[in-house]
Amino acid sequence: MSSLPRVLTVALAAPPCIALLCALGVGIVERSGGTLFGALQPANLAEAAGAARADLVVGFLRAGEDPARVYPVHRDVISSAVLQATALEAAIWARQLEMIELFDREGAIPRGGSARRALGCLAVDLGVEDVAEYLSTAGDPSCPPDQAVQAVMARTTSAQNP
Repeated sequence: MSSLPRVLTVALAAPPCIALLCALGVGIVERSGGTLFGALQPANLAEAAGAARADLVVGFLRAGEDPARVYPVHRDVISSAVLQATALEAAIWARQLEMIELFDREGAIPRGGSARRALGCLAVDLGVEDVAEYLSTAGDPSCPPDQAVQAVMARTTSAQNP
């Protein structure tokens, strides 16, 4: 009968020890830069911009990804209604003026013309005033309400219904 107390001691000590080992494992993974239970790692430039990961944005730009290209975007990055976007659109949707400034410094946003205006209209539609102000140029005509947002969302609709 002397083995019964040992069995009980082990049975009572095992769950807290296992929980401690699991917590240590999660801590080690998180500390090393990975995520065990967190969000998915951005797969492309648009996802990195939407997640406000400047480090990854710079890496993708250096690897040659095009900020004006339409990329597939995971539903957790922007919205379940927006599954395709450019990196510039994703940065605006994420309300990231700093990311827009980074793209501008990298030469990804044309100084004038329709592309910059369209991005500004998206910022206006989304109510991201600091980005809209940053992107505006003197003499920009007003933006038709919700037209820019609808254009981005239409891509997802058309991709789902080929």
